[in-house]
Amino acid sequence: MEDSSICCEKKLQDVDSDDCEETWQCSSSVEQSFLDLEPISEAKQSSFCVELMKRLNMQRQQSYFCNITLIAKEGNEFKAHRNVLSAASPFFSKLLQSEMKEKEEGVIRFEEISKSVLSDVLEFTYTGSVKINKKNARDLIIAADYLLLKSLKIIAGRFLEEQMSTNNCISTFHFADRYRCDELVLRSTKFIQDNFTSVAKSDEFLNLDAEEVEKWISSENILVAAEEDVFRIILNWIEQNKRERKDKFGQLFRHVRLVLLSRDSLFSDVVTNELVTEHFSILRRVTDAIKSVSAATEDAQIQPARRRLETHAIVVRGGKTTYCYLPEKDKWQRLADGLSEDRDHTTQLIKFRDQLYSFPRSRSAETERYDPAFNSWTTLKLSPPFEKLSLAALNGKIHAIYRPYRSAPVIKRYDIESCAWETVTSSQDFHYSDDSCVVALGNCLYVLGGGYSDKAGKFDTAEGKWEEIASMQTRKSGAFGVATQGKIFVCDSFHGCEVYEVPTKEWQTIARLNNSYDRVKNYPPFHLHCVVCLNETVYVVGTVGEYYSSSSEKDEIIVVESYDPKLNKWIQKTSIPINKGSEVKKHSFHCSTLKLAKGLLKKPKIVTID
Repeated sequence: MEDSSICCEKKLQDVDSDDCEETWQCSSSVEQSFLDLEPISEAKQSSFCVELMKRLNMQRQQSYFCNITLIAKEGNEFKAHRNVLSAASPFFSKLLQSEMKEKEEGVIRFEEISKSVLSDVLEFTYTGSVKINKKNARDLIIAADYLLLKSLKIIAGRFLEEQMSTNNCISTFHFADRYRCDELVLRSTKFIQDNFTSVAKSDEFLNLDAEEVEKWISSENILVAAEEDVFRIILNWIEQNKRERKDKFGQLFRHVRLVLLSRDSLFSDVVTNELVTEHFSILRRVTDAIKSVSAATEDAQIQPARRRLETHAIVVRGGKTTYCYLPEKDKWQRLADGLSEDRDHTTQLIKFRDQLYSFPRSRSAETERYDPAFNSWTTLKLSPPFEKLSLAALNGKIHAIYRPYRSAPVIKRYDIESCAWETVTSSQDFHYSDDSCVVALGNCLYVLGGGYSDKAGKFDTAEGKWEEIASMQTRKSGAFGVATQGKIFVCDSFHGCEVYEVPTKEWQTIARLNNSYDRVKNYPPFHLHCVVCLNETVYVVGTVGEYYSSSSEKDEIIVVESYDPKLNKWIQKTSIPINKGSEVKKHSFHCSTLKLAKGLLKKPKIVTID
C-alpha cells in the first residue's frame, strides 16, 4: 500500500505580482477515507504527534467522531471535536465546560467570523498551518484574538510585518495594539522609530491627532539625523491644517530639545518662526535655550540627547588626516581631512560648543574648526595669544595659559562676542611650565606638573584666586589629564598614572598603562597624545613604534586603552596601524572627544576602517 500520510509543507508562493501568500499545502487528498489508514508507524515523538493531528484533521473533514458544530456568520456549519478545540484554545475550554447552552446543544454560533476565516481557524487549530494573504491576515488576527489563539496571531502578525512600509506602519501599529499582538506592536514601533523622518511625511502620520503626534516626538528612541528634524516635523504637521492645528504648537514644541539644536538653527529657523514669536512663553524658552548653550561648560549635559540620535567618539587628527574611534562599536572611521598639515606635537585640539578647534603652535598659522553637522573643517581668524600654551574650555569660554619669556604666567580667555582674547590674570604666584597639564573642572583650572615637577595647583576663575594643592605622587613632564565625577586623572608615558580626589584633596597612584615606557622590559617607545573621558570611562590614546626614527622599518600603531577602576587595570581596547611612509606618520597626533550624529556616520563619505 502506498504511503498515504499527508505531508504538509510551508512555502512562500506568488499569487500575482502584487500579492504574496504564506501558504501551507498538503501533498495528498483528504478524500482518502480515514478508515483506510494503517496504524501510525512513526517512532519519534514529534513525528508521531504530527501524524496524529493529521489524522484528527481528516476525521474532522470527514465528520468522524465530531461532537461540536461551529456556525459562521453566513450560516455555514463546520464539524469539530470538543477535546481538540479545548486543548488548542482557552476560549473553547471554558465555554465547553460551562453550563451555557453551547455545551448542551453542541452548537457554537459566531456572528462576527466569516466562513472563510472560520475554515482557516479550524485548519490552523488541527494542523498548525494556514494560508495567509493580504485579504485574510487582519481577519485571522481578529478571530485569533477573540478565540485566544495566540500562535495564530503571531503567525498572521509576522505576515503583516513583512508587508509594512512607511505608508502603512502607523495603521499597522494601531491594529496590533488594539488586538494585543505584542510582537507586532514591538516590531511596528521599532519600524516607525527607525524610519521616523520618512514616516512623518506619510498621510497616516499627517492625519494623526495632536496627542498621538506628541507621543511619537517625545520618544527617546526616534531616529532622526538631528534634533532640527523634530522641529520641522511639527511644522509640517501643523501646515496640513494650520487654522485648527496652530493652537497645538505649544503642546508639541515643548518636546523639541532646544539645547541640542545648532546655534545657527536656533537663530535662523526657530527664533524667527511666526509660531514661536506669537507666544511670549515659547519665545522666552527659545531665548533661555540660546543663553544656556552659550554659557554651558563642555562636559555639562544640559539636556540629554535622544538615545539613538548621537554617539560619542574619540577624534584623532595627525596632519590633515582625521579619524574617529567609536567605543560603543569598537570601530574606527575616517572623517573629513583638515585643511593644513602644519600641525605638530604642540598643536592643541579642544572641544568647544560641540565643535573641535585645532590651534597651531605658530601664531601665523590659521586655527581650524571642525563642524560635525557638515563633516568639514574651516579656517578661523582666531590666533592663539602665544605660541606655547595650554588650552581648556571652561564655563562656555576658551581659556589659555602661557608663560612669556622671563615673565609671570598669564591666563586669558576668548570672548566669542567680541572675537578677542581678554586677560584674566598674570601672576608669579602659581607654577606653570610649557609642558604642564591643564584640566578644567567646575570653576577651576588645575595646573599639574610640568618642567619635571610634582607641583599642582588650581586657579578659581570665579574668585580670581590661585591655590596650591597637594603635590603629585611622582614628577611629571608633558602629561595629559581629564576630569570626571570629582576626580582628575593624570598620565604620562614614563611616570605612570595617578588620580586626584577633589573631595579628599589626595592623590592616589593607579595602574601603569600597558604600553608605558619600561627600561627593564625594553618596551618600544610609547607616546601619549591625550587622556579623555566618554560616558564616565577614561581612555588614553597614544602611539607605539619607532616614532622619531626615520630609518625604522616598523609601523607605528595608534593604541586606545580604557581604565577599569574596579580592577585597577588599563585594558587595551583597539589599535590601528599606520604604514611606514604614509602621510599620517609624519605628524604628531592630537586628540579630543566629540558628539557625532549617527546619521553622519552612515554617509558614504565616512569610511569604516577594518
